[in-house]
Amino acid sequence: MDIFCIKAVSLGDLEKVLISHDGAGPGSGWFLDKIVIKHKEGEEAHEVVFPCNRWLDEYQDDGKTERELTANKHGSSMKTFLKGKSCFPATVFYTIVFAV
Repeated sequence: MDIFCIKAVSLGDLEKVLISHDGAGPGSGWFLDKIVIKHKEGEEAHEVVFPCNRWLDEYQDDGKTERELTANKHGSSMKTFLKGKSCFPATVFYTIVFAV
């Protein structure tokens, strides 16, 4: 599992993500289970899951090294937690989890 933290302006409700790699070097392909994006604005924190369950590898699966993933909005995969007042600051902290 790889985790990246990004400080950015608010991106609003995330519905899709595009992930890819350039395929450079031997063994550059990898299997992506899902991407989980957690972000906090004010006192509200959100988690959005983008399922993939596919290879990003030119020699595996369908040979693609780019995937457009759509948020799973069903069940508990997209949720709001730590409910409270929201002041919507200019800066939002995103935690991106790649489950491989």
